[in-house]
Amino acid sequence: MTGALQLWVLAGAMVGGGIALLVWWLQPAQPDLAQVLARLAPGSAPAPVEDNAGPQGWRDRLGMWAMAHLPGSWWRAVPERDLQLLGLPLRSYYGEKVSAVLVVLVGIPLVGGLYSARVGLPWAVPALATLMIAAVAWLLPDRRIARTAAKARTEFRRALSAYIDLIALGRAAGGIGTRQAMETSAGLGRSWPFERISQVVVRSRYSGVPPWDALADMATQQGLPDLDDLADTLRLAGEEGAQVFTTLRARSSALRNAITTTDRAEINAKSDSLMLPTLVMVAAFIGVVVMAAVFRLLAG
Repeated sequence: MTGALQLWVLAGAMVGGGIALLVWWLQPAQPDLAQVLARLAPGSAPAPVEDNAGPQGWRDRLGMWAMAHLPGSWWRAVPERDLQLLGLPLRSYYGEKVSAVLVVLVGIPLVGGLYSARVGLPWAVPALATLMIAAVAWLLPDRRIARTAAKARTEFRRALSAYIDLIALGRAAGGIGTRQAMETSAGLGRSWPFERISQVVVRSRYSGVPPWDALADMATQQGLPDLDDLADTLRLAGEEGAQVFTTLRARSSALRNAITTTDRAEINAKSDSLMLPTLVMVAAFIGVVVMAAVFRLLAG
């Protein structure tokens, strides 16, 4: 098979694949029955983020299409807590995964096919490379979201320690109630953890839910165990009128100590990772100096 004929075969396969994808996209949606029943069940967990607004970009529209057409079994391992924490709607998550795979499925066969036709490699090489890279591209958004969520949780813990101190000071100095101390302390901060806590606490006033229960629900949905512990302490103060100034200050101190310990562990891990490149550079420098001396001795 000549190179020109191979290019025509590749072009025909791409056109046929595009037509097949178009026909598949035009088919009616087949929703997953388990997901539909889970959404209709009373007391079911809410979606990671409220999708009240319509799709804003091509990635969101692609995510809406993926939610309607792709099998529900593909989305079993959705990081709902991370999405809740980062404020990402499901459509953005689906759109990012599908767009990454589409870029691989279009780019790798095109570039790899042309290279194979020019060099003479078997067609199985770009095909296998496409499948392997597509699988990696499908998993990359999950890894990125997990790393971003881990950084966000660390930032939230830092803000939470300050929030606990503010509540303790408000309860001790002003003699105000637990709800008022929670609302006032949350309104003092300008970072996103304070704003999110303030929204949850203020919303609980109008919904008739105790603010500590609202914080506990937020902690469960977004994977924030420290916030859940704080909610338990505030529940004790709000329902039983207990004096929790000492408990709050002790919890804030323990949280700061835990943050400091985590930071030291990360610094030590980074220092250990830099040790090997440093040793390699030192060994290379010593090798250059020794070899230069050896060459001088041999030349003399």
